[in-house]
Amino acid sequence: MMLLLAIGFMLLHALCVLLLPAHAIAASYVFLLAAPLLAFACALRRGLMVGLHHSHGWSLIALSMLLWTAGMFTSLCQDLVFRNLNVAPGATMLLYTLYGVPISYAVATVGVDYRSGLQRGIDAILAVSLGYLYFVLMFSWTTLQGVSSRESAEMIALMFDLENAFLAAMTTIRFFAANTPRLRHLFGALSVFTLLYGLVAAYYNHHVALDVAPDIGTVYDVVVDVPFLVFIIVAWRIRQPRAHTLNPPDALVRFVRLGSPLLLALSVLTVALLVVRQRFALGVAGVVAAALGYGLRSILSQVSQVEAADRLRNDQTLLAELALHDGLTGISNRRAFEEAIEREWRLASRTQQAMSLLLIDVDMFKQYNDRYGHLAGDACLRDVAAILTQAVQRPSDLLARYGGEEFVLILPATPLAGATDVAERLCDLVRQQNLHHDDSPVGHVTISIGVASIVPAQGVLSDELVAAADRALYEAKRKGRNRFEAAT
Repeated sequence: MMLLLAIGFMLLHALCVLLLPAHAIAASYVFLLAAPLLAFACALRRGLMVGLHHSHGWSLIALSMLLWTAGMFTSLCQDLVFRNLNVAPGATMLLYTLYGVPISYAVATVGVDYRSGLQRGIDAILAVSLGYLYFVLMFSWTTLQGVSSRESAEMIALMFDLENAFLAAMTTIRFFAANTPRLRHLFGALSVFTLLYGLVAAYYNHHVALDVAPDIGTVYDVVVDVPFLVFIIVAWRIRQPRAHTLNPPDALVRFVRLGSPLLLALSVLTVALLVVRQRFALGVAGVVAAALGYGLRSILSQVSQVEAADRLRNDQTLLAELALHDGLTGISNRRAFEEAIEREWRLASRTQQAMSLLLIDVDMFKQYNDRYGHLAGDACLRDVAAILTQAVQRPSDLLARYGGEEFVLILPATPLAGATDVAERLCDLVRQQNLHHDDSPVGHVTISIGVASIVPAQGVLSDELVAAADRALYEAKRKGRNRFEAAT
């Protein structure tokens, strides 16, 4: 349906020019203004659907279409109001050139991860600088009334070719590097428009305006409608691709993401070099602005990357700590214990020193949970963990939550006598805290401990030390709890 309407639009344009020769100029201008205005409305509609913020891009495209429409309107005023038949009046040419500034800004900024408002400010300054340099360059070849020679008109046409080729190349690259449906949709419509517009503008500027039909009001004008109408068809009807269909090369995505901001500075640099021949000081200032703008922006990007890398390292350190710590009690967890016992076992095997292990259980903890509730039970485990931590006097000792209400304490380079002394001290410390427990025979929280000690021998595994401590703990509980037993 949209395609038929577009074909009908162009046919009606051609018929009005052919059937109304006395009013051909005015009739043609109606269509030449209507096409970009419809494209503006289409871009605005898309902007309203996804958000009008310039970071989404559609508002920038709408502004570009509006600038081009303004250029066509000033051309109408020159032809029909001021009767100025010059092929390149300055205001018109400037607006046709400035239409590319919002597109350049979109290419450089949309989909780029900004970590600093200053980066956006630099890009905005570069975009304004680009517009001003276009203004200076354009009026070095023409005046408000128009060009004075064919050579100047050809230079303006050549500048349009370079600008359009640059925009077509950059929007196409952004399209192929788009890795989200939103970006693929935006740059798909924009690349189709810039490619077609570049071809149509080159044909019309060099063949029509400078050769066969310098005045508006011929059937050649119909080709100018084409890129705008195609943009409307693509932007209106395109279906956003599903995320799984987007698979651009990772290298291209990274290159475009890092290099897109350079495009704006490169545009400023290119136009500034063209301005140098007409206004040397201003051209040099433009070159310096492009270099400083991109340099400062790169520094800010590097600072942001360093900050992000530092945060990532801190997060990784925190995650590593969390992975080895028990979330409830704050002491080491089962995983940390398993890593530590294997490490200390290998060391004890090399040094042939005794290694001891204490397996600790909170007595009658199920009854405590049933009477006081799980929140109170959690608080009890935290209190017991804090008490046990007080007895860990050496950096090499490791206290960990073994599971449920069980704790484990590794005592490297400690014989059985030293381990039993520690176990006795732990039992005393818990008793002295007098943590209330009505279901306990003594009226407060107590612990039972199984103690095991061994000098690792060839063929013996650390699991045997854990099993011996577990048997000793069972024996301590069998004999009445609130005590420790050593494995024989």
